[in-house]
Order: sequence, then C-alpha cells, then structure tokens
Amino acid sequence: MRYRLLGPLGLWRDGAQVPLTPAKWRMLLAVLLCEANQLVSTDRLVEELWGPHPPQSVHKLLQGYVSRVRRALGDTSGDVLVTHVHGYRAHGYRLLVEPGAVDAHRFADLVQEAGRDLKRNAAKAAAERLAEALDLWHDTPFADVPPTPAVETETTRLVAAHTQARELLIEARLRLGHHEAVLGELQALSAEHPLREALRARLMLALYRCGRQADALSSYRDLRRSLADDLGIEPGPPVRELHQRILTGDTSLLLEPEPPEAPEPAEVDRAPAEAPARVPRELPHTTAEFLGRTGEASVLQEILGSTGRGRLAIAAIDGTGGVGKSALAIHAAHRLADRFPDGQFYVDLHGATAGLSPLEPVEVLGRFLSTLGVPRVAVPTNTEEAAAAFRSMVADRRVLVVLDNAAGVEQVRPLLPAGPGCAVLITSREMLTTLEGASQLHLGVLFHDQAMALLERLLGADRVGAETEAADAIIRMCGGLPLALRIVGARLAARPSWPLSAFVERLSDAQGRLDEISVGDISVRASFHAGYRTLCHGAHPSDQAAARAFRLLGVVPGSSTSLPAATALLGVPAARAEDALERLVDAHLLNSPAPGRYQMHDLLRLFAREVCAEEPEAERTGALERVLCFYAATTGRAVAHLEVPPGLARRADAPTPVRIDDLGQAEAWLDSERANLIATITHASSASDDAARHAVRLTGLLHWYLYPYARARELRTLGVLAIRTARRLGDRRSEAQGLHNLAAVYWLHGRLDHMRQCLDAALAVWRWIGDAKGERRTLYCLADALTEKEKYEESLTVQRAHLALARAADDRTALVVGLGDLGRALRGLGRTNDALEAYAESARIADETGDDGLQCFALHEVSRILLYEGRHVEAAKLLARAAGLGSDLTGYVRWRGHAWSAFFPACLSLGMGPETLGPPPL
Repeated sequence: MRYRLLGPLGLWRDGAQVPLTPAKWRMLLAVLLCEANQLVSTDRLVEELWGPHPPQSVHKLLQGYVSRVRRALGDTSGDVLVTHVHGYRAHGYRLLVEPGAVDAHRFADLVQEAGRDLKRNAAKAAAERLAEALDLWHDTPFADVPPTPAVETETTRLVAAHTQARELLIEARLRLGHHEAVLGELQALSAEHPLREALRARLMLALYRCGRQADALSSYRDLRRSLADDLGIEPGPPVRELHQRILTGDTSLLLEPEPPEAPEPAEVDRAPAEAPARVPRELPHTTAEFLGRTGEASVLQEILGSTGRGRLAIAAIDGTGGVGKSALAIHAAHRLADRFPDGQFYVDLHGATAGLSPLEPVEVLGRFLSTLGVPRVAVPTNTEEAAAAFRSMVADRRVLVVLDNAAGVEQVRPLLPAGPGCAVLITSREMLTTLEGASQLHLGVLFHDQAMALLERLLGADRVGAETEAADAIIRMCGGLPLALRIVGARLAARPSWPLSAFVERLSDAQGRLDEISVGDISVRASFHAGYRTLCHGAHPSDQAAARAFRLLGVVPGSSTSLPAATALLGVPAARAEDALERLVDAHLLNSPAPGRYQMHDLLRLFAREVCAEEPEAERTGALERVLCFYAATTGRAVAHLEVPPGLARRADAPTPVRIDDLGQAEAWLDSERANLIATITHASSASDDAARHAVRLTGLLHWYLYPYARARELRTLGVLAIRTARRLGDRRSEAQGLHNLAAVYWLHGRLDHMRQCLDAALAVWRWIGDAKGERRTLYCLADALTEKEKYEESLTVQRAHLALARAADDRTALVVGLGDLGRALRGLGRTNDALEAYAESARIADETGDDGLQCFALHEVSRILLYEGRHVEAAKLLARAAGLGSDLTGYVRWRGHAWSAFFPACLSLGMGPETLGPPPL
C-alpha cells in the first residue's frame, strides 16, 4: 500500500492507483493519514468531516465512509484500518501504515538523513537525498482534499518543511561549489521569505563567490531595511559578521580549489635505492550483484575524496554480520582507485572470521612493506618500528588502504598511514568510535526495493516477477540481509525449475531456517557465530555479560525488548543489564532504535535461540519465569487504569520497575508491548508448569486491554490457548475464567451460539469446583446477552437463577445489576409494572450500598423506563442526579456518560432547558 499526500491525495494498492472520488472519502483518509498509526476518536472524525453542526445520522454516515475506505484499501479483515470499540460501539479508528508507505514520511526521512550528511560534511550525499525528497512533491499537499482542521495544520507543516528542504539543498550545493547554479533559486526563495536571515546569508555568500561583491552588500542592506521597517530590529550577529567579511574581501569565504595531484617524487626520496617501491593493486574484484547503497557509496566518496587538505581521510563502516560491509567497501574502493595512483592496499584482518584469529598488526605491516619492495629480512619485527617504516614510505604518496573485517581500534591504529594524500577505508562489526579522525558510517539491511532488485539480478526479473508474493516472503524471512538473500538466490539459481514458493515453504520453518540459508562453505549462521564467539572470548570488561545476555534473549520471542524487561530476564540490576545490552549494540548483535529499547534482527533471534542451549536448563527456565513475572506485574498495574472490575488487576506477583501513573501511560506501555506479550504468552504456554501458569494469568489480564479495542482475532487465539493450558495444568478455576472471557470474544463476532456454549461450559466448571461467585458472574453475562438479543423469556429464566444465588450470598453488586437486567427483559416483554418494581428494588439496594457507581447504574436504568412511559420530568430528575454522582467510578464510568447523554434530550422533550431542574449535586 502506498499513499501520496504531497499533491492530490493518492492511494496505490498492488501497484495500481485506487480512485477516491467522493470528497468525504478523501477527507476521512486524509485525517487518518495525518494521524497515521494513532487512534483518532469518532468525535474527532465527526468534527473534522462535518464541523460543529453534523447531521443527525452522523455515526451511520461515518461507519459507511469507513467501510468504503476499507474497501479501497483492500482491508477485508479490518487489520489495516482498525476499529477501536468501547462497549458495543466504535469509539475510534487507527490507520496502520508501514514505514515508507507515505510519501510525506519518506520525504521527512530523506531530509533528516540529509541533515546528518551535512553535519558530517557529506554535501554530495546530502544533495542527492534532498533532490530525491523534493522530487516527491507534485503540488500543494492534499491539493484535492476539502480543508479540515487536521489537513490544514498538516499542510502548513509540510509546506514549511518543503521550504526548509529547499534551503538545505541550496546549502549542500553551495558547499559543493555550485554557487552560480543556485543563484536564481536563492533569489526567488529570498523574495518569498524576505525576513529569513539564514536564507539571505546564503544569497550574500553565493553572490560574493560569483564575483558580485557589490550585489552581496546591497542584498544585506535590503535585509537590514526590511527588518527595521517590519520588526524594528537589526540583523543577527552571523549575518552582520558575514557582511563585514564580504566588505573586507575575505578570501577565506571562497571555496578552496581541489588540490593538484601530487607530483611523482624522485625515486631516491621514496625508498632505499636497493629496493625501488612497487605500486600495489590489491583490491579484490567487485561483485556483479552489487547494487543499491547509492547514498552510502556517495558518502564514502565524499569522505575519502577529501585527501590532500592537510589531513588523512578515514571512513569506518560498521554493521552486523552479513549486511554487506565488505561488498560496499570494495565497490567504493574501486570507484575511488583512480584518485590514488600510488596504489591500493587491501587486507582481511579476520576480526570476525569463523575459525581464524585476528591478524596481528605487525604481520599486516610486514605484508604492506613487502608489497612496497622492502626485502623480508629488512622488515622490522617490532610493531612500532614497522608502523614507522610504513608511514615513512607512503608519506608523500596518494594511496588507499582498505582494512576489511577489523577486530577493533587497537588492531587498526598501527596500520594507518599519515600522509595527507592517503585515505583509509575500514569495515568492522564494532563501532570504531574512538578512532581519531574517522567518519563513521552505519550500514543497515536493504530496503525492500533494493532487496527485490538484488533477487531480480540473481534470478532474473521474469522469474521474480512471476512470483512477487513469494519473493516478498523470501525478503521478509531473510530480513533484508544481503548475505542471506545472496545465499537463497544462489541456491535458487542452481535450481531453475524450482518455483520460489517451494523455497518459501522451506524457509517458513523457523527452526530450520538457518540451515536453509547456507550454500557451500558460506552460511548466515557462521557469520553470526563469528561475532558471537568474539564476545565469548573477548577482553572487553562486559563481553562475557553481553554474551550471556545474547543467549538469554533467545529464551523469549518478540520483536523488541525494553530495558526493564531485559533486566528481569537477566536477573541483574538495571545498570548491569544496560551495559550488557549496549555492548551487544556496539557489536551489532542488537539494535537500539530508541533509548531503553532494543531490537534484534529476525535471523539473529533464531541464532540466539540456538545458542541459548549453552545456558543450563535451570537458568533458561528461571529467565523465562522472571520475564513472565515482570510482564504479569506490569500488565496488572497498567490494566488497573482501564475500565475493569474493581480489584481484578491490582494484584501483582512481583514488584515492577515500570511506573504507570495514569491511563495514558498504561495505554502507551500496553501498545508498545502488545506484540511481545502475545508472543511470550504463546511460547510460555508450552514451557514449564510455572511459566504456563504465568501465561494463563497474563492472558486474563491482557483480555481487559484487548477487548475494548475489539481485537477479536488475538483475543480468540489467546483465549483458546489459555483454556487448553489451564486444562493441561489441571487449573479448573482458570479454565472457567478462560471460557467466560472467550464467550465475550464470540459476542464481538456476533456468534451467540458459540458464546452460549462457552458460558454453559464455564457454568459447569464453576459448579463442579463450587465457586458460586464465578457462577453468578457467568449467569449474569448469559442473561445480559439473551436480553440484548431480545430472547426475553429465556433471559428471565437465567436471571432468576442468578438473582437467587446473589440473594443467598447477599451480593449487593450482583443484585443491583441483575435486577437492572431483569427490568430490561421484563420491559421487552411489555410488563412495564413488573419492570418498574425490579428497577425500584435495584435503586433501593444501590442506595443502601452507598456506592456511587451502583447508584448511577440503577438510576440510569430506572430513568430509561420512565422515559419510555412518557414520565419525562421524573426521568430528567433521576438522570440529573445520576450524572452528578462522583466522576471517579471505577468500572462504571460509562453509566455517568450515559446519564448525561440521556439527561438533555429528556429536558428538551419537556420544552425546557436543563437549568429548570436546578444544577446536579456535583
């Protein structure tokens, strides 16, 4: 799915544009895209689409528009445009958008990356990214969408971002020396924004570099006059300083010319007479399959092309095993070779090569000196002396040194030349942040289009195009890792008669996936194993702790891990857990997308699951139970802020390090951990009995979070799993509760027959274990459902059984809600007097309890039948009293809202305002 905001609103599905002709459809999709991946309430959508005066049937209209937009999205199951349910009605919608699917998001990412490029002086790469970003613009954002508050706000923001991108592109091109080419656009942009000082400073600089000093000074005077006339202020210090430098003809403002190639030094100056130097050409061949990485290759060219300016140029590429660091380095080195006519050195330092120890620096220096013509017997055996000899021999030359697969800074530092005409390109799984003067480039996995292009290069575009879904699945299961894709491509290329779908089936088995991603002596597992073993035998203080953390991360599934969850998993203080995880990030066995959040590549997680077997079984079991205990405790604390039965979620088996103080924090934590919770429950259900018990309880807690959002598929999967697990454990109480919760899920589906079966089964278990409270609760739910479905006679029978148990136990809460439901059933049968008696008894008992929530419920129910009978004054007074009850009614907040919503129509039907009855007793 692809969306266009930067111009007329556009939607593409499976490569074809989907028309959105009615204006309201476009408005709805536009608002949801403005809040992509965020919950937008129905009230907000109504206000956006219809303003302050919506039509009477607005909710039905909105549902219809949502249905049509879903159809346009091809979203038959509601997994893309998700409905959030409160009670029995939708209270909001969330449009789930994949990264890069919206052109505005891609635009923002490119501009942000370009900003980083400019900070590290990679102007050419920045210019390319900014040009790509600006090419995404087709017109004013949302050009064909009628204005709504959200659309207008987003349009204003995007237009401002567009102007900023244009400014950044001009800045990048100025740094590249394109001052004449950008002058026209600078003048036009300055005319549009006459008070932007930074923009005017760039115009002054461009004019000065074009030899138009007088025009540059005149431009400053225009700015000064405009600021004084409009704002009564002077230009800021940066512009004033630039004006002064232009006034004095400061030549340092002019771009430094490219340095001439160093003249060929005399042979007697470069090496001993008896050993004339040779010109090394050691670069390995570049692979024909190399493609993509255009931006990264440009960054390297920018960094390493800066030689001759008084300093050694160093670029260090880091990334996880198999991500393509060596391929990129060799490709970039070949593109740069003609800039280094005195030679190109290459060495694989074996920093993470399975079965090999890292090379010693003195050994590498011996190779370099021998290549330069120094006899073996004359090569120093001391590292410092060999390094000094190497630096002396290349001091006046232009050479490129490629140090592939470095183990760390200590291995690399003695191998660096010192001449300003030299450059060094390093690859390492470690981030070489302490290497002085090095520009760092982190390499991630391939984007989807790059991965698809690689498969097409390996297998042929026709073969891939015939099975695009299978190709997508291969890319997904390889996680965009170039090494994995090349291995799979090689295996399929050797089997031209195989359909891609056949290999997808082989990769679908997660247990054997790493076995399939291997060919000859090359495998993803071996690549990962080398990096892992480096930690196991490393000298870094936190290496051993990091290796243990990596193993234990294989104990639990899930897409990401938070620091508190990892702390519980490892069973160590938070500071020690963070040190271990950050060491894994440095070694590129983990990724940290945000502070306190860690992600592991899917294939790395499979490898971690394999090596976790190195941990004793007791430690693996303990780790799983610790993280389950953490999840149960924190989930309990979170759902306590939701609308749940009092006391249900406040129990905690263990203290939790996550502090949750309000509903917003609760929902944010549950949203961020939902996938992990579900994956962990699924895994733990088949683990040890203690872990399975935690999983069952965690499922019960999670039900109260998933149910209001109508996540029926997840609820059913977890519910069935919890029931089966409870039966395996012989936990009849949890079995009955699971059946009760599963019945609610079938209610969401409208499957009354399935719901009835679950409730009947739950009743049988409650009765067998003698739990009268559970039996009462299930009977009430069954009666309530029957009433809702207008099966009034059957509901009366069930409700009487429920009330008999409630009276026997003197359960006032059960009596109040049960009598209210009994009244609804009686009213449905037309027995109004009997219904009033039931409601009156419900209200009397509620008053006796002194519970605001129960009173609000009972008063609301009584008022409904009074309104039905036309007794509006009595109904309005009861509703005013109900609406005025305390605002913090745990578990009954909705009844206060219902009371207010019914109160005003009751007053209006009497031809009077609500103030006639006096203010409610708030």
